[in-house]
Amino acid sequence: MNETAARHPNRFLADLTQAMRSTAETARQATIDQCQADAKAYTEKLHARTDDEAASLRKAAEADVSAIRDWSKAEMERIRVETEQRISRRRELLEQELQEYNSAIELEIERVQNRVTGFEGEVANFFEQLLQEADPTVFASMAAQMPDPPSFEEGDRGTITPDLRARREQIMRAGAESGAGANGTQPAGDADAAEEAAAASSRAAAAKQPVVESTQVVVVGLVSVASIATFKRQLGRLPGVKNVGVSSGPDGEFIFTVGHAQDTSLGTLIPSLPNFQARVVNEREGVLNVSAHDPEAEG
Repeated sequence: MNETAARHPNRFLADLTQAMRSTAETARQATIDQCQADAKAYTEKLHARTDDEAASLRKAAEADVSAIRDWSKAEMERIRVETEQRISRRRELLEQELQEYNSAIELEIERVQNRVTGFEGEVANFFEQLLQEADPTVFASMAAQMPDPPSFEEGDRGTITPDLRARREQIMRAGAESGAGANGTQPAGDADAAEEAAAASSRAAAAKQPVVESTQVVVVGLVSVASIATFKRQLGRLPGVKNVGVSSGPDGEFIFTVGHAQDTSLGTLIPSLPNFQARVVNEREGVLNVSAHDPEAEG
């Protein structure tokens, strides 16, 4: 009896253990099946969401591409308009340059004509006195002093073109520098600034050009043609003197028209002329009255 009682609990426990193992195995399989089902459902959800996201990304990209095309069209139109404006401004500047150039040429032609007229008067006065001389020796000596014609060289108007060239180069350089900006185009207002810089450069270049003034030197005391010619040559050799013309006055005086630099002081230089003992007796705006001794009159 005791032995039977001792065996029954062991079998019960064995059956109970077997039942628990079977239940655990069933639970394990159910858990795995549930995990696989959940993973499958989540994967299907990811696939569905991926399709939606891809469609949304494609839509956003198409919108951006459309915006880029609109920006490109707007930029091309802006560049076209700005190009036309810059071309128009450059052509307007060309008209100004042509006007300035033509004005400079007209002034140069007028200056040449004045030199020709002065030389003609000088020659006429020279021959008027020359033809009055009857002594062949004196005549030959006087003839050797015939005035030399003025020289006309291209360099006389060389100060015209550098200014125009500087303005043009300034504008083109400003356009190139502004065109290297972030957008590759000239920012608004830079073209006007370039033109203002070019105008300032033009004014600075003009300020650097030497200013030629004209002074009439009215000389009394000269008698011989040789002395008049020598006085003229010596005037032309003074520092700062550009050109000299001579004509006779109504009362026996001779008027030397001297073109010279703005800082040339004729009143200081003329008394230094050799052999003429010249002295300034009166000085006013644009006119010097000079008394001179004719060295030829001593003979």
